[in-house]
Amino acid sequence: LLFNSLISAFSFLKYLFTTKTCPNCNMAKELLKDTAYVLIDAEENMELTRKYGVMQAPTLVVATDDAVKKYVNVSNITKYVEDSKAV
Repeated sequence: LLFNSLISAFSFLKYLFTTKTCPNCNMAKELLKDTAYVLIDAEENMELTRKYGVMQAPTLVVATDDAVKKYVNVSNITKYVEDSKAV
């Protein structure tokens, strides 16, 4: 309940979906070390995983009030980080 209240308090959220057996998830976490995000274990949070249609880890979901963008795998998360720094 507190988690859901916290989530709805923000209009712009970043979720990093990982699993315990994901070989590239640590690399994704390192890429995002200077970014505020919520770490989600996809296997333990199936409701959120289904809500955002996450099919593999790592997946970065950037959710705003009116849009959701998914960055699947380390190469796409790297591109997101690089594009974010360019702004």
